[in-house]
Amino acid sequence: MLTNIRYIMITALRDWLFTGLLLGILVATAISATLGSTAFIEEREMTLSFASSSSRLILMAGLIVFICFHIRNAFDTKEIDVILSRPISRSNLVVSYWLGFSFVGLLLTIPVVAIIAFIGAVDFTGFIGWSLSLVLEMCIVVALALFSAFTMRSAVTAVLGCMGFYILSRMMAFFVFTSNSGMFNDVKFIGLKWALQAISILLPRLDFFAKSDWLVYGFLSQQDWQICIAQALIFVPLLLAATMIDFRRRQF
Repeated sequence: MLTNIRYIMITALRDWLFTGLLLGILVATAISATLGSTAFIEEREMTLSFASSSSRLILMAGLIVFICFHIRNAFDTKEIDVILSRPISRSNLVVSYWLGFSFVGLLLTIPVVAIIAFIGAVDFTGFIGWSLSLVLEMCIVVALALFSAFTMRSAVTAVLGCMGFYILSRMMAFFVFTSNSGMFNDVKFIGLKWALQAISILLPRLDFFAKSDWLVYGFLSQQDWQICIAQALIFVPLLLAATMIDFRRRQF
């Protein structure tokens, strides 16, 4: 397991993942600072909001692309077959991949947190909560990317599917708010309303993670933090279990 984690780190360094994402985050922060400077009031708050949102999206998108292409390349080059020839179970292999990619993601969150700290978060407690929830969100995204990469036959399809799932989860608050509008009380739209509410229950609500307003106003309630922990404890094992089940059914 440790060998596989070390190999993932070597692959990330070889593919310039750390350098590429760091440059992207720095560019996004510079653009955010420029946009924030145009505000008449609360210039730092605007910069914080733009920088935290753009950096988070770049981080998650980079991890999704890296994981999906790494796993599909491992299947195409028969690397998975070589690993399974050793005394390691398929479940342990999935867990080792998740641990390795999560460790890479943890290292990538450090510059993001450092940049936000350099800009200067208004609320320190909110900054700590934002940082920890970013790590939890990253763990869920890594598990989701692994599930997509193992279940789909193409790296491009896995990336598109995972990105679509991530965007849907991030926009779930908008869909829930829309379903509660007066228009959906009409009988014609009642089925769509129930469908949106069902999706909001079944899918992870990533819109609760790493909220930019925490950096400015702090936690409005302890329930925000509890929801993040609960979702991570539910969806990470669920996605890993689904990946293991699909992986065990494959014939090599």
